[in-house]
Amino acid sequence: MLTIRIRRQHWLGIVAAALLLSLAALWLRPMLEQRVRSRIESTAARHGAVARIGVVHVGVWPLLRLEGFDLDFGHGVQLHADMIAATWPGLTWPGLTWPGRLRLAVRAATLAGPAGVRVSSAATAWDMRGIFGEDLRLTLVDPQAGLSIRKSAHPVDSPWNIEARGLDVGRLLDVQRDAHPLLDGGIADGRVEFQASTDALRFHVDMGVHGARLAALADNTADEPQLGDPTDVNLVFDGAWQRTEGTIEIPEIKVAVAGAALSGSITLRDLDTDPLVDLVLGMQHLDFAQLLGVSGLAVPESLGMEPGTDLGSATIDVHVRGRLADPASLSVSQKIDFRPPRQMPPGIARLRGDFIFRSEDGSGPHRPIDVSLASPDFIALHDVPPLFVRALLLAEDAGFYGHRGIDLHELPTALLTNWSRGGAARGASTITQQLAKNLFLSRDKQLGRKLQELAITFLLESALGKDRILEIYLNIIEWGPDLRGLRPAARRYFGREPRELTPAEMAFLVEIIPGPIKYQSSFAHGTPGPGLRALIDELLGKLRSVKAIGEEEYRRALDEPIVVAGGTSRG
Repeated sequence: MLTIRIRRQHWLGIVAAALLLSLAALWLRPMLEQRVRSRIESTAARHGAVARIGVVHVGVWPLLRLEGFDLDFGHGVQLHADMIAATWPGLTWPGLTWPGRLRLAVRAATLAGPAGVRVSSAATAWDMRGIFGEDLRLTLVDPQAGLSIRKSAHPVDSPWNIEARGLDVGRLLDVQRDAHPLLDGGIADGRVEFQASTDALRFHVDMGVHGARLAALADNTADEPQLGDPTDVNLVFDGAWQRTEGTIEIPEIKVAVAGAALSGSITLRDLDTDPLVDLVLGMQHLDFAQLLGVSGLAVPESLGMEPGTDLGSATIDVHVRGRLADPASLSVSQKIDFRPPRQMPPGIARLRGDFIFRSEDGSGPHRPIDVSLASPDFIALHDVPPLFVRALLLAEDAGFYGHRGIDLHELPTALLTNWSRGGAARGASTITQQLAKNLFLSRDKQLGRKLQELAITFLLESALGKDRILEIYLNIIEWGPDLRGLRPAARRYFGREPRELTPAEMAFLVEIIPGPIKYQSSFAHGTPGPGLRALIDELLGKLRSVKAIGEEEYRRALDEPIVVAGGTSRG
């Protein structure tokens, strides 16, 4: 009887406590909900983010529920969750065990980043310990185990630790770009640490993924983009962001993936005033066949070889230093070595002799181009006026005869200059890269094609040599609608052979190479418009500065009216 009486009293105490807790929650709810909202928003603001919450609900079950939660980090990075709810797990009956932990449920979470990248998770559940001042620990319990987040309660600046053990990334996260799958994440093992203080953020990453698969980078238009071959990826780096000093330093980066190994360092100084970058990057063992495979990219059929066949390998070392606000100040040093395959792809080998070039780019008709001495449209390199070659190299590839197919000296300047202008980069591709695109690739400008282009560029340099590359280039590149090759272009626009062109006419032909269709409207009335004429005069000035033409010839060229055949006014 005594035991029954004690149990009744215990139950009455539980019921009374529950009623009091419920009443207190109802009475204090508006104030608590406002406090929660304010605390989240102020915490986000201290870290440079903006938090927005549709609904904040405080109660007994769930203890806390946030609906329509948004966190904007700026620079195109946003986090959204349909719902975040906190409950008390671990209740036991007939007694009540105070759990000392929370269960967090997150529904429909999405992290949106730049370039259309989205990382989403349908639903997750986490155990949260440390809500009363002890060490904080978040442990993933649904849809799987394998991920934990820890932070020691003491000292104040103790680091956050994120640890993955056998985490199936693809089961947890859906990674897409422009609504297409971007990544099947594989199995992750490793850790991430970061330590924040009032003036600095220090971080360390040591993470490996087994069996990751990347989506094709070059084909955004496909309904079902192909995933690449499974690969292991390992990433190790550490560094610090000194906020008060405006400095980011990552003294060592190591990345390993099938077909490539990358190492380097980066320092950014004066971030708040005039950023200075010092980047050292080494890419070793770039096996192009493997890299295309793991990137979900096909070997162009026009190379005439089977997928997975040796495409050669490269080692690239580059050092970039200078002010980001002043592209001209950037100094770039590079070292490139290429090991060609034992057998050159048939599509490359045939370019050593006579061949027929067919292009399917743009609107038709697409007439085949006979690249041989038998063609009346062909021009051998020794018949091209030396002044035209000089103008072409000054405008398109000043280091053509000195580089190994790519020229990283021009790339940072071109990217930064055109980033500020919001246009496409001119000067970032060498003549060999342009030839690779014309011969073997489509007009698609996606990132993946650059990897295909790089592989083909090294093959062309290895198989042909500079003079043959330049000769083919001058005979096949586009100069207008259904117009390819220097000799047909000189005849079409000026009714002359290339050797008869004036310096101003040569500069005209060179300047329309980047946009032979786009520029048609600039001379539709028979003479170049002001914008195109300014580019022509600028190139003439460069020719004078390198003493390719004299002062008197330069002045005559500036005064020369350029009359394009087919225009409505012939001056």
